[in-house]
Amino acid sequence: MKAAVLYKPGFPLPVENVELQKPQSGEVMVKLSAAGVCHSDYHFVSGFFTPTRTPLVMGHEGAGIVTEVGENVKTVNVGDKVILSMDSMCGKCKNCTIGQPTMCLTYPRTFKMPDGTTRFKKNGTELYHMVGTFSEYTVLPEDQLVIIPQETPLDKACIIGCAVITGIGSVINRAKVKMGDTTAVFGCGGVGLNTIQGCSIAGASKIIAVDTVDSKLEKAIELGATHTINPTKVDAVQAINDLTSGGVNFAFDVVGDPKVIKTAFTSTRPGGTTVIVGIPPTDLELSIKGWDILLDRTIMGAFHGGARARHDFLWILDLYNTGRIKLDELITGYRPLDEINEAFDDLIQGKSIRTVLTF
Repeated sequence: MKAAVLYKPGFPLPVENVELQKPQSGEVMVKLSAAGVCHSDYHFVSGFFTPTRTPLVMGHEGAGIVTEVGENVKTVNVGDKVILSMDSMCGKCKNCTIGQPTMCLTYPRTFKMPDGTTRFKKNGTELYHMVGTFSEYTVLPEDQLVIIPQETPLDKACIIGCAVITGIGSVINRAKVKMGDTTAVFGCGGVGLNTIQGCSIAGASKIIAVDTVDSKLEKAIELGATHTINPTKVDAVQAINDLTSGGVNFAFDVVGDPKVIKTAFTSTRPGGTTVIVGIPPTDLELSIKGWDILLDRTIMGAFHGGARARHDFLWILDLYNTGRIKLDELITGYRPLDEINEAFDDLIQGKSIRTVLTF
């Protein structure tokens, strides 16, 4: 079967034949139907963010159909439609029990299966993976799958696993934006646009979209933004201050760039919160003036939107099915797996919000 495998940072990312072993105890094999191409994947290939293990079967956002289950699998059956989660969720450890399954203690992020081995191989060499959605099939712990209704279109549902939950979850689960709060979203790619949708769901009075690409700002308005700012044309902080009479309650960095994080922080009012949603460089150190943080300002991270996948994925599907959020409008194109590098080009050139690979 084919998979996109990262050996070291650099383009093009090779798509090649690999081997996949059968699922072991507690594991499930899934035939991928669709996989979203995320900016985080580009970070790995470009070297902006260094994976802890290579060679690595790429991709972390996808949906498919269960084709085989291992022994002792209790919750998933062959034929089930599933969304794949970046997080395995045991449901029993301390973090899962207190509602933080993205920080599950049972499943550390080792890029291996829970027993310490891998299921992908190439000429006898182990291939690591987190989810492995840039592959025709993958094997995962059953605790990493969320069963969805059979009528669900997988080419739309696949983006819920990262872009949608990370954006909406960062607003609802982590920041806990309230009715009437003012918000600014820095970066209007796939995750940023869903952050905007989250602010709209939460009832924010002002949702200010900030991006350097005008077409993305137009899409932001379509998905719920009340105002837009292009920081190449005006001073973003001053413009936000003017719109909000002193800064926003919540600023969301959905880029991960140190300068953008600082700008987002500066755009908050005293008592405001900056939420880091984008993936920063692994060795990034932030420097904040003491007086600014003393004025009741908060900086928080939002890994995977604080997802409670078994609940949140289905809740988001309900929002989509009842017309309260948009998924179709986020998908700007479909490509086969062999065109993964063209999908990355579309992403970096600003031609796409989300390209979905179909199998």
